[in-house]
Amino acid sequence: MTPNAPHPPTARILDIIAGCHLACCLYVATRLNIADLLANGPQTTEALAAANGSHAPALYRVLRALASEGVFEETAPGTFALTPPATALQEGGTMKSYVQALLGEHYQAYGQLLYSVQTSNIAFDHYFGMGVWPYYESHPQEGRNFMNAMTGASQAQLPHIVAAYDFSPFNTIVDIGGGNGALLMAVLRATPHLKGVVFDRAYVLQQTEPAIAAAGLTERCSVQAGDFFEEVPPEADAYMMKYILHDWSDEDVVRILRNCAAAMKKGSKLLAVDAVIPEGNTPHPGKFMDITMLVATGGRERTAQEFRALFEQAGLQYNRVVNLAIPDLSIVEGEKA
Repeated sequence: MTPNAPHPPTARILDIIAGCHLACCLYVATRLNIADLLANGPQTTEALAAANGSHAPALYRVLRALASEGVFEETAPGTFALTPPATALQEGGTMKSYVQALLGEHYQAYGQLLYSVQTSNIAFDHYFGMGVWPYYESHPQEGRNFMNAMTGASQAQLPHIVAAYDFSPFNTIVDIGGGNGALLMAVLRATPHLKGVVFDRAYVLQQTEPAIAAAGLTERCSVQAGDFFEEVPPEADAYMMKYILHDWSDEDVVRILRNCAAAMKKGSKLLAVDAVIPEGNTPHPGKFMDITMLVATGGRERTAQEFRALFEQAGLQYNRVVNLAIPDLSIVEGEKA
């Protein structure tokens, strides 16, 4: 077969299935802290297994598979070392918590995708007997991991958000569902006169105030506990929400946006930082994030026209889509007219 020849149909399908196998191996490596154990240099499979309580021959098979894809390197028979991609799997790295959440509790929901397609019901609720947010509230360790996962996944995105949008016309901004405040703090650091509020559920904000203090932003950034289905802080110049609207059905999104509209003053901006799905067969990471929403939250990723319809239904003026230098996200801008 020539290098540029297309894969035969069966080979293409097998490639897709292999992605599932690789992801499962990645999950095992993060749960067993392999990247952390290799931080000081290569180790044998026996030493790794002794440190994390696993079975050395079985662990070798997993690490060999990952090494074949550039995650870890077998430097000598049975001995493995870090590679640059593997450093993202270390504690405090960008992806360890994300892998554990996506391939942990969420993986159980993905296995029930057929249920969601056949019934339109949420697979996560079906499997766990509760919704994803009650699950995280009642499972605090997993909840903290999920918040860390969102923060880790966002680290590469934040500079692109700040670079793509001019926040300087605002004096006050509210980050709705802002979690540990990473997005808002990035915006504040880039806009020295700006003050902001992280608005989220009380149990989420327990980690937010210490993060704000550690960043030296206490005088410019505060937290407020609440429920965006009830109300949001009033009279700010801008309201932003990252990966919030995609968690909810159209009906719930309209409720959230109407509460924002009620709190906004004339000319206030609404900034929805979400995937904006292109039409047609164009590849886009949001098309697969949309499957996560289908099985886990009952939400969805949306096209620009779908955002326009929801904004207008909530009484907001739809302005534009600001594309970033990365495909994952765009900023959908609305306004209180």
